[in-house]
Amino acid sequence: MTVEEALLTVVGAVALVLLFLGLADALEGDPRVWLRGRRRRRSRPDRPRPGLRHAPRTPLARRATSAPPASSALEPPASGRAAVPAEPERPAREPAPAMVTEEWRTRVAALIRGRACDEARQLLDPALERGELDRETAGFVLDVCSTAVARDLWRLRRAVRRGGGDEAPLASSLEVTRVVLEAPVAQELPREQRRRVTGRLWRGHTRLGLRRWRAGTFETAVESLFHALGVRGIDERRRRLARDLLVRTLEDMAGESLEVIPQLLGDGDRAVALGQAQRLLEHIRRTRDAGVSAEDLAVAASRARQLMEHIEHTPVR
Repeated sequence: MTVEEALLTVVGAVALVLLFLGLADALEGDPRVWLRGRRRRRSRPDRPRPGLRHAPRTPLARRATSAPPASSALEPPASGRAAVPAEPERPAREPAPAMVTEEWRTRVAALIRGRACDEARQLLDPALERGELDRETAGFVLDVCSTAVARDLWRLRRAVRRGGGDEAPLASSLEVTRVVLEAPVAQELPREQRRRVTGRLWRGHTRLGLRRWRAGTFETAVESLFHALGVRGIDERRRRLARDLLVRTLEDMAGESLEVIPQLLGDGDRAVALGQAQRLLEHIRRTRDAGVSAEDLAVAASRARQLMEHIEHTPVR
């Protein structure tokens, strides 16, 4: 391409641009002014055309933008407009009924610590029946009971080494602990707390059963061991220990009855002998219901049958 052709091409391009700008200026003026005017026209509301009018907006079509002033609620309703009743205010929620007082808690704790468990039960039983113990109070009372069981158990073991000891305080503290632990509100307590109290409760009943078995008071020993076996939440090892000790106690109880009942029959105390044999059979039945196998109870059951046969074959005097 020659220089002349290049110059002609540039001149032609400039002429086209000037022609476009001239046409735009002649038709619409400055393009930037035209664009700004278009934006202004879009932002303005449409003017009503002659002969056409918009219908007035009814009050119902208006949308409330702010809440009415408080004083307007006191003004009478306008004529011709239905008065809308104001929504009644909800009454404040009544506080929960008062549970047991701090004085009650202190009194119960003092009675349990002072080994007056019978008096403590007179306050505890009605409160548990009416459901007046909350979770915090139940946990507090249960901790006091658990401490009392541990204390009485330690004192009894120490006294046994000296050849004596009163088991009544331990039996009372075990009973009040069992009542609180089996209450519905105690089921909501932490598992660790319940596990600790459960272990002490089982240990106390088992210790009493063992002590009474060694002393030869088999009736009371059986009851203590039934309580130990019935403690909820004990593991299988503890359950097996209580079960084995209970079976051994029943065997010794039946063996003692084999020696005593013939003497009772000889003295004419048939009713006493029959009652003792029936109690033994009832204990065996309860033990079987508690999950002890018939094989484990074979010795005690065999001795109980011998007792009944001996009583039946002994003539009445």
